[in-house]
Amino acid sequence: MRVIKGLVLLGLAFKVMVLGLWCWDSVAHAERPVAEASVAPDLFAKSRGFRELLEAVRQRGEELDRREQALATREAAVKALEQALAEAAGRVEAGGGAPSGETTGCGVAVTKIYQSMRPEEAAPIIDRLDDATATRIFGCMREKQIGAILGAMNRERAVAVTKALAGG
Repeated sequence: MRVIKGLVLLGLAFKVMVLGLWCWDSVAHAERPVAEASVAPDLFAKSRGFRELLEAVRQRGEELDRREQALATREAAVKALEQALAEAAGRVEAGGGAPSGETTGCGVAVTKIYQSMRPEEAAPIIDRLDDATATRIFGCMREKQIGAILGAMNRERAVAVTKALAGG
């Protein structure tokens, strides 16, 4: 009876060992990376091109999002400027005098708006103003700001505004 029990236990141990080796081998195969040799080289080249195309499309989308955001910011600045100009014009028409937001010695409250804008944004707007208005706006700005805006303006218009600023 002891011999039979020993053989049963030995057979059971052998089965557990075989089962363990089988599981260990299947796990080892699952962890191995797929060799590149098993995949056609032209497939790798095609997928690389596709990945590069997807990356280029993603980068272009991000660039367009940044541009859209910049345009929205500029549009908001222009709307604020239009609103401030409309309010100032309404006060001038209603009161017959200068707007109440003017600073002493400056002459134009709108100057603060142009001072807060970048020269590339302010230049096209000032290009369309008459010489007297442009001169009044520039009257409160620092020379550095005026130079940056004049540099971004149309050349002929910048010459005309410079002559008006110089008094000739």
